[in-house]
Amino acid sequence: MKTSTAVLLMLPCEILIISSILLPSEYIEYAGALIMFYIAGVLFVIAKYILRGDNAHLISGINISYEEAKLPENIEKYAKDSKITGRILQIVSIICYLVGIYFVVTK
Repeated sequence: MKTSTAVLLMLPCEILIISSILLPSEYIEYAGALIMFYIAGVLFVIAKYILRGDNAHLISGINISYEEAKLPENIEKYAKDSKITGRILQIVSIICYLVGIYFVVTK
């Protein structure tokens, strides 16, 4: 995992910790909703990147060069795994978005 991806995924946890210290207790649900919206956005962008298919070798865990990965036969070979992974990430991002809406609506 790249460092930038790890930072993007850790940022909501840091925001939640700071929010829980600084915000009054009645606004904690809103902080949780914002974090759910953030996570949904990040996962959706990652899913769109994965669904492109030209980086499918990264999803499959195959160690081939960048030039070999761009060949059409390799893209087709590993595209099925990337499509499944991308769809799962899209579903999870929709679930996170719905949880965020639930937090806002029930407050």
